[in-house]
Amino acid sequence: MTSSEVSVNEQSICIGCGLCCDGTIVTHLAVRDESDLGAPLRGLGVEIIAAADPPVFALPCPAVNEGICTIHALHRPSACSQFECSLSQGVIDRTVTPEEARLLISATFALRDAYRDGSVSADVFNEHIDSVFRR
Repeated sequence: MTSSEVSVNEQSICIGCGLCCDGTIVTHLAVRDESDLGAPLRGLGVEIIAAADPPVFALPCPAVNEGICTIHALHRPSACSQFECSLSQGVIDRTVTPEEARLLISATFALRDAYRDGSVSADVFNEHIDSVFRR
C-alpha cells in the first residue's frame, strides 16, 4: 500500500463518521479565542462559552451534516484539525484496518441510537465509547 493510499484510507474513516463533531465522543470543543472559532461557525450561530478555560463551544457542531464537515475547506477551529480519536490513530498506526474501523463506527451509531431510545444503559454506551475512541 502506498502512502497516498494510506492517507485516503485514514481520511475515509472520518468522512461520514462525525462522532467527534456530533457530541457522541466529546460534548464541547475548545477554541483559543473568537478568531479561532471563525466566521463560518459564527455565521451558523455558534457561541463561545468564554467562562470555560479554555473557551469552548457546545457540540453538536452545526457545520456537520451526515458526518461530513461542511466548512472543512473554510475556516474551522484549530482543534478540529488536531483531534485524532484512538480509532483513527489505530488506522494510522495500522493496528486497525479501515474496514474494522468502519464496522466499529457503524456499531457505535447503532449503540448510540439504542442509548438514546433507552434500550442501552449509559454505562454500556460510555464503556463502548471509551474503549473504541478514547483508549
